[in-house]
Amino acid sequence: MDYTIRTILYATDLGPHGPEVFNHAFSLAKQYGAKIHIVHALEPMSDYAQSLVETLVPPDTLKNLHQTGFEQVNQEMHRRLETFCEDHLHPEAQTVVASMRVVEGQPAQVILDEAKRISADLIVLGSHGQTALGEMFMGSVAHKVLIKARHPGIPVFLVPIDRI
Repeated sequence: MDYTIRTILYATDLGPHGPEVFNHAFSLAKQYGAKIHIVHALEPMSDYAQSLVETLVPPDTLKNLHQTGFEQVNQEMHRRLETFCEDHLHPEAQTVVASMRVVEGQPAQVILDEAKRISADLIVLGSHGQTALGEMFMGSVAHKVLIKARHPGIPVFLVPIDRI
């Protein structure tokens, strides 16, 4: 089995601890000569919100609103991601960042799908370090990624953001 790290997926929620988590990915990328792909998941509306909107808005209008709205939100999230990178990341980040994507979907699934798409050798993301009981009831993106990444065998590097 090859343990070389060539491709790192860094997943961010664009939160305040993102730069510190990225610095871990950056350090690993520099050490291994790897490239980093950055992904941010744009969560869809909840079922309740979707149902409410569908009740109040005609189907054709809703389809146009969804398409236009998603494009605008996607552009805004790309702008935020670029600003995040410019303002908070290591000055040499551009030497290792291969791509930045905003993808609509449930965060854990988006991360796993992106890891598969780019053939990631490692996933790096922050973890709030909830208790197992808290994760069972509230869920945790990091926990879900950690559990589901075992199947395809992708290592996950969790950065405990409650200690940053």
